[in-house]
Amino acid sequence: MVLDRYIFKLWFGPFIGMLLVVTGILLLGRVLKLLGLFADKGVEWGIMLTMLMAILPYFLVLTVPIAFFFAMQMMIIKLYQNSEMDALRAAGLSYVRIFRAMFMVVLVLWLGLTWTAMEWMPQGQKAFQSLLVAVQKVKPAPGFEAQRFGQDLDDFTVYVNGKDEDGVFHGFMLEDRRSTIPVVYLSESAALERVGGELRFTLHHGTRLEGENANLRSLAFDRYQISMNLGDLGLLKIPSWNNHIAEMRSFELLAEIKVGKKGEALIELNWRLLMPTTILALALLCLPLSYAPKRSGKSMAYLLGLTSIVLIYNVQTVMHQSALQGQLSWLSMWCGQISIVALSAWLFSRACSNKRIFVI
Repeated sequence: MVLDRYIFKLWFGPFIGMLLVVTGILLLGRVLKLLGLFADKGVEWGIMLTMLMAILPYFLVLTVPIAFFFAMQMMIIKLYQNSEMDALRAAGLSYVRIFRAMFMVVLVLWLGLTWTAMEWMPQGQKAFQSLLVAVQKVKPAPGFEAQRFGQDLDDFTVYVNGKDEDGVFHGFMLEDRRSTIPVVYLSESAALERVGGELRFTLHHGTRLEGENANLRSLAFDRYQISMNLGDLGLLKIPSWNNHIAEMRSFELLAEIKVGKKGEALIELNWRLLMPTTILALALLCLPLSYAPKRSGKSMAYLLGLTSIVLIYNVQTVMHQSALQGQLSWLSMWCGQISIVALSAWLFSRACSNKRIFVI
């Protein structure tokens, strides 16, 4: 147990660091793609944060195996460089025993990633796509023509007598129909601005009328501010996002398959089950790709690790796209993944027998 805790401690710090770095890089790339869209639409930046949180489960399915692999590489190389691995092996401990705690961690991460891919990721994808479509279709802050009743805003009617060069409205009237009791605002002047996710009218020198007939109440003001949520106004509408395979949860995919709509649903279901198994292949590759003699540098080991990760994900992507295009069946995706895991297991067994495949 002492050895297990020591090995876990050596691995955990680099794992968290690598996970933050790799996930941060992917999120930064997505931010850069969204910056132009948000700047043009003038949408509240908090919505971007919501979108990034929604896409996070998808990124975690990719980055957790990568972070695990590089953290394991760093740990194994450190054990070799400090001669700790030699001491452990001389004491009669096998590699399987030395890394027993890490195999347990792999099992937990694999189960967690499978649940993420099957349940959490599609919900995030659905939320992200819905918000993206909403932002792309967002309307700009409305403009009002002089001496015309404007009804561009849901539940509001606006009338202005004129507008000066500074954009200030004169002879302003606003009817608010959001509640059962009608409210009318009359003011000498008014300014319109968009602040984050709100549309804000600032009225000067006017009257607020509420109710009608004998129940009419009036309030005179020098300055009055009305804030309206863009979503409530119809300027930012979140569409209903249904029947998209990538956004379906596992039970929805199974329902599609059950009614005979296999095709993409079957491919998507197996793709989500397949992706988390990448951590199993990478866990087995850690040892054969991390052996580094004390007098040699570490860069070649990391380069081999990075090359292996790129190759694995490229093979998976090509197989997935070929299946979607009808060139291969969904079973072909599993054949490719099983081959990768089998090769990794063979390399691991060779390393356990001290038969080095890669001598760096």
